[in-house]
Amino acid sequence: MFIEPIQPIKGINQIAELSKNENTVEKGNGLFKSIFDNAINDYISAEKQVDEDIYKLSTGESDDVHNLMINTQKAELSLDLMIQLRNKTLDAYNEIMRMNL
Repeated sequence: MFIEPIQPIKGINQIAELSKNENTVEKGNGLFKSIFDNAINDYISAEKQVDEDIYKLSTGESDDVHNLMINTQKAELSLDLMIQLRNKTLDAYNEIMRMNL
């Protein structure tokens, strides 16, 4: 019976490499900001699409209620995502502020 040897954890090496890089903080800030920017832009575009669908439905240009409801749900989910991102960010900030140095 052959027993396979335990393999080292690959993530640890990547974390060590990141800690050596001095530009990690700046790159991390850009990534953090881009996550929020993408969430905000997704919400704005979803809301614009809903507004356009409502306008077309009310003026008679379109009778597609199905897509209006789908786009409304997309906008609602985008808003929920933004709210959850904000909540998790505030939780992380509060947790950091509670740490003893």
